[in-house]
Amino acid sequence: MLRLARTKVFCLILSTTGVVQLYLNLALAPQFQSQPLQLDYPVTDHRRGFYTGKLSARDHNPNGERERSQLNEHVRASITVAPPQKYVNKKSDDSSRDVIVYLAQFSQFHSSYGITRPDTLNRSLELLYENYVNKFPTDVIIFHDSVTGPSNVTRTQLSAAYPNLEFRCLRKRDWSLPHGLKAWQHMFWNRPQFSVGYRLMMRWYAVLIWFYLSEEGYTHVMRMDDDSYITSQIRYNLFGFMRQNNKRYAFRQPTVDDGVGRGYNELIDKFLDDHPNVTPPAQIELYKKERYLGFYNNWFMADVSFFLSQPAISLLLAIDESNLIFTQRTGDLVIQSTLVRLFLQPAEVHWFQDFTYEHMTLCKKEKCGLDIPRGCPQNGGMSRGLGQYSDKEWAEVVAKKVKNRFRGLNCIISIGETYVGAKDVRDCQKLSSRCGFYLQLLDGANETAKRSTWQDYLTSMMAIADADKALQFALANKSTVN
Repeated sequence: MLRLARTKVFCLILSTTGVVQLYLNLALAPQFQSQPLQLDYPVTDHRRGFYTGKLSARDHNPNGERERSQLNEHVRASITVAPPQKYVNKKSDDSSRDVIVYLAQFSQFHSSYGITRPDTLNRSLELLYENYVNKFPTDVIIFHDSVTGPSNVTRTQLSAAYPNLEFRCLRKRDWSLPHGLKAWQHMFWNRPQFSVGYRLMMRWYAVLIWFYLSEEGYTHVMRMDDDSYITSQIRYNLFGFMRQNNKRYAFRQPTVDDGVGRGYNELIDKFLDDHPNVTPPAQIELYKKERYLGFYNNWFMADVSFFLSQPAISLLLAIDESNLIFTQRTGDLVIQSTLVRLFLQPAEVHWFQDFTYEHMTLCKKEKCGLDIPRGCPQNGGMSRGLGQYSDKEWAEVVAKKVKNRFRGLNCIISIGETYVGAKDVRDCQKLSSRCGFYLQLLDGANETAKRSTWQDYLTSMMAIADADKALQFALANKSTVN
């Protein structure tokens, strides 16, 4: 009887949770309804012999039913490997072909991490303009969906404060579930704590943004999050640097992310097996040596055309058509990193290290993992801009801008010469780490090879502290004797 009672209670809890989740998803259904996706590009066939991205039914459907793919039917016929000239040169000078993008939500409607707070976004914009945009004017677009847009007050205030800033509401074709997926299915997907809206965000940054920006005539993009902060001066044009040095992708913080989802590695391997000449064998070997090495893409820069050209576009469409972004929560970080590492030579990738950048994701649960309490850094942190601070100044920045925020929370925060924050970036950024074999091939990595003075600084601080303790001890003994 006791076991039966427990079972009934468990079923009641489960059914109540399911009803609540079903209600929320049905409420969201009009927002996330599958939409046909149509672009203005004329038809251009893929080069013969390249992967079409079509998977057999057994590759992604255990029931044997053939799912229709939104991209397969509505986008493939309108994709072009090389967009027409009118889409590429819509604007005349180099700076006007560049854009900095945000994706913000100003409502709790479908948040996984919390809403965009106007003060947080304003701080991000203020630092961005102060440390970069005011010197190198660039278009800035804040995207949002039709449900979680900014208030008229927020829109007016930010647009007035920051030149070249505009808000854009994403179209349904950019913010809707692929054909065949329904919002109510979310409760059965991998890691259901990540909302439908969060997965739409991943698809936007992994797949759809490249088509949108190409349509608008932009050739290069920089991404910022509403809680991303550039906290030191940048004295040169980053977009100009990318073009002049033939860089097609750039990042600020490396990391390791093994949450790729079931079936992702198999999909990549199938693509490579079917097309052994799609990229040099050495490139494949370099990728498979550490599949999960990636680039934190809360800040990245990219040449838009890379993701719209072969062979990247074929693999990108295959990933999208698998629906793993939704069913397995395969993230945009993982997808971008895979394409870059497989199809770009290391000389085409840049690791920026000469400006200070901060992005932290805090633990929202009672505990994340084994040792991260609520409110402490779970992912990311602050990376020191090399040459921006003396060791003493960096120690002061760490104390005032980072450690003080978490006082009293019992956080374990990694503090080093070039980074303070969660261990994910710390464990990957060193050339002696599991990521070093790849990072050392990139421009920018040689900065870390310069002789470090950090240990000398720490030693001197310890000596001062020891001397101070000795002095205090001597004074205490003297007062006791007297």
